[in-house]
Amino acid sequence: MAVSSARGMRDFPPRDKQRREQLLGIIRETYARHGFEEIETPAIEDLERLHSGLGGDNEKLSFAILKRGLSAEDLRHAGAPEDLADLGLRFDLTVPLARFYASNHAVLPPVFRAFHTGPVWRAERPQKGRYRQFVQCDIDILGEASPLAEVEVILATADALHRLGVTGYTFRVNDRRLLTAFLSAAGIAPEFHGDALITLDKLDKIGSEGVLTELVERLPAGFDRGVLAAVLSGESIALDPAAISQVMGGSPEAVAAARELCDWAMVVAEVLGPEILVVDPTLVRGMGYYTSSIVEIAHPDMGISLGGGGRYDGMIGRFLGTDVP
Repeated sequence: MAVSSARGMRDFPPRDKQRREQLLGIIRETYARHGFEEIETPAIEDLERLHSGLGGDNEKLSFAILKRGLSAEDLRHAGAPEDLADLGLRFDLTVPLARFYASNHAVLPPVFRAFHTGPVWRAERPQKGRYRQFVQCDIDILGEASPLAEVEVILATADALHRLGVTGYTFRVNDRRLLTAFLSAAGIAPEFHGDALITLDKLDKIGSEGVLTELVERLPAGFDRGVLAAVLSGESIALDPAAISQVMGGSPEAVAAARELCDWAMVVAEVLGPEILVVDPTLVRGMGYYTSSIVEIAHPDMGISLGGGGRYDGMIGRFLGTDVP
């Protein structure tokens, strides 16, 4: 009988472990040069916090930890499996960071540049490039409302990739407010935006026709397929506010969001080169906590993204009671 690690998990023999630590060392050194300070948070968080409605589909993939001292009576009266758990393994580093800031903000600077790395866990189906335990490396700027935060995070990330020897990648960018304007222009009511975005996020897997078919199945009739098809066509959009807002519905909200997106994206393009930044109107990012800018790092040789993120201005306020950008 073969003895192996649990499905979706993997061992790191000495040589592999050494290579990974070398890469993490380069990443750690690069982000320190950009002024990011390293923090550490526990692998376990309160299940209620992990299931606060901000983690998107990943909340469904979190590993729950059973309460201590459960009895047979507790099992019989549980209405759902979650009733038997009070803790869970973190599925990303962003929710723990928000909780960390809410717990420690009194001893942190007004603008805090955080570097955070460690294992995370998701109970998804193991497949190529996807494990149930993997390491994330996050940088975040808390307390900075201006687009300087987006610029600095992307430039620092590009520096890290350069020092790791990674080439040929692009930053795909979008804005959640543009997606909201786009769905409204298509006649989709706000209460169905979440379902629509979940489907739109599957574009790479099921194609444009598959997305339209699933939207017909999930949403009430009456939305404008023509508006959706214009975005799902995959045609590139210039880094121009007028061009972007027109594709995303043309509403005043779309115009304002497109201008903000271009304000910081143009700075990045000037520094790194225009070919490294691509406006992708179909980029969603599955997490429910993003409020405006979203970014994903794509590479032609990879079937998955190298990384991603975005602005989440509302999350810390959920824990702290005071909004922090």
